[in-house]
Amino acid sequence: MSEFCKKRKNPMIVLASRPYHIDSEINHGLDRLLNSLGFVVLTEDSLPPFDRNATQEILNQWTYHARMYNAARFVGATEKAELIQLVSFGCGIDAITSDEIHSILSKYGKLYTQLKIDEIHNLGATKIRLRSLEATMREREAI
Repeated sequence: MSEFCKKRKNPMIVLASRPYHIDSEINHGLDRLLNSLGFVVLTEDSLPPFDRNATQEILNQWTYHARMYNAARFVGATEKAELIQLVSFGCGIDAITSDEIHSILSKYGKLYTQLKIDEIHNLGATKIRLRSLEATMREREAI
């Protein structure tokens, strides 16, 4: 995956979300929008196990959350990669997951980006956020 990105010189985005967010009617076609900006897009469930011995600040007892934390560590250790977490309707447990993902990414010096799917009414503001993420990644690369 990362070799594919390196050869093509494309940055990678991992979309971390609930299974139903993969539906383009729900996610507003964010994967296609990211592709149009030049990103290679992967989902968190497509990633291999990264570090089974990693510690977390919370008790991890659900498969979904384990995939999210795995994705954060994978992105953290991968050059030219960032993670975008998609969330909906303020699910209470997602707040805990979001905090832990943010903490993991911060340890690697990566950004935490969260998009609230149910608050997207037009893609204009979302495009601005994604272009800002892209610009930040390019600026970081140039340093």
